[in-house]
Amino acid sequence: MAEQIKELDERGRTDKKLSFGLYLVFLVIIIALAIVTSFLSSLFAGITTGVIVSTIVMLLVAIYIWWYNWLLYKRRNEHFERIKKLKNRLCELVKEKLNEETTTLKEVDPVIAKRERYRSKYLFFLWLIFSYLGNLVRVSPIFAVFTVLAVIFGLIVLYYLTVDYHYHEQGEILFFQKLGELLKKKGITFDASISSPLPRRRYGLYIFLSIITLGIFGIYWAYILFRDPNQHFDTHVVWENQLKKIVQESLS
Repeated sequence: MAEQIKELDERGRTDKKLSFGLYLVFLVIIIALAIVTSFLSSLFAGITTGVIVSTIVMLLVAIYIWWYNWLLYKRRNEHFERIKKLKNRLCELVKEKLNEETTTLKEVDPVIAKRERYRSKYLFFLWLIFSYLGNLVRVSPIFAVFTVLAVIFGLIVLYYLTVDYHYHEQGEILFFQKLGELLKKKGITFDASISSPLPRRRYGLYIFLSIITLGIFGIYWAYILFRDPNQHFDTHVVWENQLKKIVQESLS
């Protein structure tokens, strides 16, 4: 039965798609409201009130952006961890039900294994905390150090979100190709081919282009952080639908 591999039934929890278009639309609306609210407050209640209202609204904008960044970060970890467990369970079933050796199936490229490591949630929270502390630089120049730390931690988080999915997918393609070969020996068909593999993202180039375009390229970069996982999850729908059928019919 399919419940033999519970990870197949957890895809809806770990592989939730996030819409960049929806994110961008609401972000533009919130920023526009922030500008209008700040202007009206300054006009009718004075500059001081305008500054206070503007600060509060911009804080809400920041919270909105951070929330989506957290969803992207959390989703990466949950998906990668689920797939590790899925691979292990498939290896167990192949060995148990088909009496096939799975040593080669379990082999993992060290580079891919490094990219698939669980990324600590504390890294993300430190990025968040240092970012807000850095805003206190207006109070004292000493808080500038937190701005530097925020940039460092932020770049690390963005690095993981930008680069890891490509290597993760390459590792999965290798695994499922080997799995397909083992299943083929028993007359079981599994198609591990993929029509649109994720490209390798040039992290350094993305930083450079974001700087020289004064952040404009950053919009495309943000789009990539949404698009790549969503596309990868579409690939998983194809793979895992096949796996469910194989488990039900041949590995039960």
